[in-house]
Amino acid sequence: MTKLHYDDPDWCEREYNPRVAVPDLPAVFGRWLEAAAATRARLPHRAGIAYGADPRETLDLFRADRPRGAVVFIHGGYWRASSKDEVSWAAAALVPAGFTTVVLNYPLCPQTTVAGIAGSCRRAVAFAWASLLGEAERRCLIVSGHSAGGYLTASMLATDWAARGLPAAPFAGGLSISGVFDLRPLLRTSMNELIRLTPEQASGWSLHESPEPQHGAPLELLVGGDETPEFHRQSALMAAAWPNLARAPIAVPGRHHFDVVEQIGQHGTLLFDAVLRLAR
Repeated sequence: MTKLHYDDPDWCEREYNPRVAVPDLPAVFGRWLEAAAATRARLPHRAGIAYGADPRETLDLFRADRPRGAVVFIHGGYWRASSKDEVSWAAAALVPAGFTTVVLNYPLCPQTTVAGIAGSCRRAVAFAWASLLGEAERRCLIVSGHSAGGYLTASMLATDWAARGLPAAPFAGGLSISGVFDLRPLLRTSMNELIRLTPEQASGWSLHESPEPQHGAPLELLVGGDETPEFHRQSALMAAAWPNLARAPIAVPGRHHFDVVEQIGQHGTLLFDAVLRLAR
């Protein structure tokens, strides 16, 4: 584990801004856009379904022919960037394997807050449950997400769903990919220019200090083997905080922060195998 230097902006930036460590990022994002467009062209789907009043509160639904379950996928972007349209490839292998895939959009900071985004994701899950998913899909509903979406995945597991009219434990499990759960180091990063976390929010919204859900589901934690030590520490922190739910983190060899998540759209990978474990 790294020595923590939360008061050192340079250290925080090196550890938490993955764009600094990935020189081929334009090629990665170009690959994402091409794969996303190809997936939308190949798989029948419903695009831009509104689940809330905000223009960004929309989702895309990729329905499996004979569903064995469903996967909600939440994109990353440090709560201030990206969209569902860049990650449609998450459905590429899931749908043929029988998992209806729901790809979420949500409002971004600074127009909203991290807590506000979590609220949007809760609305999306409740809407999908009530209006889009059938019995087989509800019976094996998995929530997943990358980076900021990994944080939002854990937030969904920690939600009081009974108060929102759903079963207390609607999920078969959660899959967090390169999640950030301790928000305090972000205070001194360039990302916080748009996230706009205050010290009080960073502490209060950090999930590693939240109570372990009493009606929760298993949480798989995966991180790229080539990511900075802090991303590995973040997943280990969550595994220690929720010992009855969170499984030991898995490092995916040879993958950095951006290409690790691509594995959810590829059969026979560590990420895809994690989905299959949660579906059992």
